[in-house]
Amino acid sequence: MRNAFAVGALATALITATAPAASATTDSEVGVANNMYPVMKDLRGYIGTFKSFTAFTANPASQVGGFWNKPVLDTSTMRGITSGSLRQQLKSAGPYTTCNPASSNNCVNGPLHIDAFLSADATNVDAVIPTADGGTCTAGGGVECNGDIDSKHQVAIGRLAIYSCSGSWAGSTKGDDPSNAGSPPLAFGPDANGSGNGKAQSPRCDASPISGGAPTTISDVWTWLQTSGHRIAVADPASAPFGAASKQALVQAGFTWTDSGAGQNVFRGSACDTAGTACKVRLESGISQVRGAVTANAGGNTQLGLVAKSNVMNVSWSSSSLSGTTSNDPNTWTEVNSSAYSGYGPIAQYGVALNGGHAGAATIWSDLFANDWDYDATIQGALAAYGY
Repeated sequence: MRNAFAVGALATALITATAPAASATTDSEVGVANNMYPVMKDLRGYIGTFKSFTAFTANPASQVGGFWNKPVLDTSTMRGITSGSLRQQLKSAGPYTTCNPASSNNCVNGPLHIDAFLSADATNVDAVIPTADGGTCTAGGGVECNGDIDSKHQVAIGRLAIYSCSGSWAGSTKGDDPSNAGSPPLAFGPDANGSGNGKAQSPRCDASPISGGAPTTISDVWTWLQTSGHRIAVADPASAPFGAASKQALVQAGFTWTDSGAGQNVFRGSACDTAGTACKVRLESGISQVRGAVTANAGGNTQLGLVAKSNVMNVSWSSSSLSGTTSNDPNTWTEVNSSAYSGYGPIAQYGVALNGGHAGAATIWSDLFANDWDYDATIQGALAAYGY
């Protein structure tokens, strides 16, 4: 992405960025898949002023259980999906289901009718674009096919990182780990905008550091995996683009991926913990769960993880000695060169404008994606600072 600048300059840049003078008069609501929610949270004020939107707001109650608009009437205008299956949200209890009462774009115990959607998976964006326009959405069953194919735009390129525990953050005195206490391990802890699953984000590791240092390239990971007892956590490639890229990287390096039948070496979740040395790859339900699988040391030793770089950059820490700060994950991680998964290609994330919401909002989002997104220094700088 263009116009990258240092992470330390992010807060200052977002505060001092000069936006065109305009009266913010257009209401809008936007849904953001959890991988991009932190950067969009920081950008919402800038985008609101830049594109003449009424100020985006958020409500902590909007994230209860990861459901949209439940259990109370919620007037949030930027929403992050932080738990549950995104595909299920799209097709049933998600933002594209018809909403009542008709007098409001918000519903009690129901979804928001949003004007733009950003996702880490292009198939989810296609799922709201009518099949007649080249998408995969078929009207009926409460699903609104209101995505504008002409507005579909690549908004970010995700990047992989090899992640492991550091000795500096091992043990029980460094704060809560988000993967403990039976909670799904998510990358971002609770904040004033409702992001997270109720567990504090912490650098704490229950696992020990890798003796001799962690591998720093996928080629080295493949060599390391050949030692008995060594294993790695990745997102499920069947449902997560980061997982599909992770699988490609391992296969491209020489790993024989077998997740069914004789000679199985890939196991789902906790099944890996009891598989002994047969398990080389532990599959997590999504990319946000991979970090927790490493730090929790579940069932023995998942010493490495292939995480999204955006999961470990510019994190707001809410426990341990880093509480109240925003910084990169202090554990050991190294970005993976994209050539290592060239057979998969870029981990492209997309946005799309949705018609039928607030008057004029879809047009503004379309213009933002088409004419500003790739060239605006503040937007591109924020994306770089968050690991895109």
